Amino acid sequence: MKTLICYFSGTGNTKKVVDKYAQQFEENGWEIDLQNIEKEMTFDCSDYDSIGIAYPVHAFNAPSIVVDFCKKLPKLQEKKQLYIIKTSGEPLKINNISSTKIKRILKRKNYVLQNEYHYVMPYNMIFRHSNAMAYKMWNTAERLIPIDCKEIIDKKETKLSYFPLSTPISWVMRIEHWGGRFNGKKYKVNEKCVHCQKCVRDCPTHNITIDEEGNFHFGNNCLMCMRCSFMCPVDAFKIGWFNSWKVNGKYVFDDPDNTEQKSHKNFCKHSYKKYFKKSEEKISKNAEKSNTENKKDVKI
Repeated sequence: MKTLICYFSGTGNTKKVVDKYAQQFEENGWEIDLQNIEKEMTFDCSDYDSIGIAYPVHAFNAPSIVVDFCKKLPKLQEKKQLYIIKTSGEPLKINNISSTKIKRILKRKNYVLQNEYHYVMPYNMIFRHSNAMAYKMWNTAERLIPIDCKEIIDKKETKLSYFPLSTPISWVMRIEHWGGRFNGKKYKVNEKCVHCQKCVRDCPTHNITIDEEGNFHFGNNCLMCMRCSFMCPVDAFKIGWFNSWKVNGKYVFDDPDNTEQKSHKNFCKHSYKKYFKKSEEKISKNAEKSNTENKKDVKI
C-alpha cells in the first residue's frame, strides 16, 4: 500500500507529527511519500491508495496556503481514502471544524474523508508554553499516532465531533486569511537584527525581502505562520498588532523541566485536562487490547 501526506508546517509542530506518521506507516509495511505544499508543483495522486492533508490550525481554520493547495489538486476518476491531521495549541472543540472548507473542496474531487485527528502541540504565538507542557503534549501525540495510524491502515472510520455554533464562528474567523496579509505588512525588524537573512530564506510565501541598503520590506502575502519571528535567532521581530502575543525560540520536547513556572496556569485548564484524560484512556484501551490479543496468540 502507498500513501501520500501533503503538509504545511509553520514552525515545525505539524512536521514533527507528520514525521512520526511516516515512521509508523513504514513500520506497518506501507510506502509513504511526504509533500511540503509550500513548493509549487502538480502531481498525479492516482498512484496512491490514500491521501493525507496535514496542517496547523489558524484561527479555527486551515491556513490559506492549504486551502489554495487543495483547490489545485486534480479531480480523481475514482474515490480515494482521505485522512486529515491537524495540530493546534489548545484542545478546544471548535478547532475540529477547521477542515470544513478543505473537506468540501476535496469531496468534489472524489477524496473521501475517513479519518481525522487533532493533536495539541505548543503555541508559536499568544504565549509560550512551559517546556514541561511541551514535553507532555508531544509525549501524548507520540503515543497516540501509532494507534491512529493503525486506524487509517485498517480503514476504521474516525471523525471529530463539532458543537453547533462552531461553523459560523469558523466562517467569521476566516478573516485571518486576509487580515493576516494586512497585519504582515506591519511587521518590523529592530536593531537586534544580525542580517542572517534566515527569515528571508524560510518564509513560505517569499513575503520578506531586503533591499541594497539592508532595509526589510514585507509584502501582502503573510500567512501569520510565525516562522520568521519564532525562528529568529536574536528575537528581532515585531509582529504588528499581535506583538504582545509573540513567542520566540524552539521548544525542548525531550526534557520535562517540572520546576519551570507556567505563565498561564488557568488558560483552557479544563480543556487540557479533558484532552489528556481522553488520550490516556485511548492509549490504555489500545494497550489492553494488544495484551489480550498477544495472550490469545500464545495459547494458540
